[in-house]
Amino acid sequence: MKEKAYYLKNALFHPFEAFYEIRFRDKGSLPLAAIILVIYGIIQCITKQYTGFVINTNNLAEMNSVSVFISSIMLVIIFTVANWTITTLFGGKGDMEAIFTVITYSLVPYIFTKLLVVFLSNFIIEEEAMIIYMLEGIGIVWFVFLAFSGLCVIHEYGMFKNIASLLATAVSAFLIVFLAVLFLTLEEKMFGFLSDIIREFIRRM
Repeated sequence: MKEKAYYLKNALFHPFEAFYEIRFRDKGSLPLAAIILVIYGIIQCITKQYTGFVINTNNLAEMNSVSVFISSIMLVIIFTVANWTITTLFGGKGDMEAIFTVITYSLVPYIFTKLLVVFLSNFIIEEEAMIIYMLEGIGIVWFVFLAFSGLCVIHEYGMFKNIASLLATAVSAFLIVFLAVLFLTLEEKMFGFLSDIIREFIRRM
């Protein structure tokens, strides 16, 4: 595990080298990636609830921590599945485990900056909010750079092909969400219909 953690740390500053080792020399860790994903979901809940009131626009009275946690991790899972389906068609070399590892490892700097944002946001005034937005921006840019670099490496893509695959991944992810919502809606209506039939049958009996 110590060696796996080393490559996680290396990925933050040397993504091309580290993700090559993770993909082609099995230096990644799926359990570690899963732990990072869980931490990411928890951080999203903490961010929405404990960010300072100066920049926190969330309605805490209506906040559902379980819903925030699940939606956060599902976003990563849906992206992983969508990217795998698209890159399979685009001749990508990375499997689903490698994609998941790249995305979760790339989330680490975003997680740290989010924690820093939550802490500092409780000690600032409105005029200093720009500092918080700048820190948050750094975390997002760092995440995007790591994820983009990692996907290039594991799929053996050039820059433009990777951009094209990411655009197609966004479309695929939208379709997955749309079909999932459609399925759940039809399932709910079917369940309600069957319940009405059973109640009517019992009443007539």
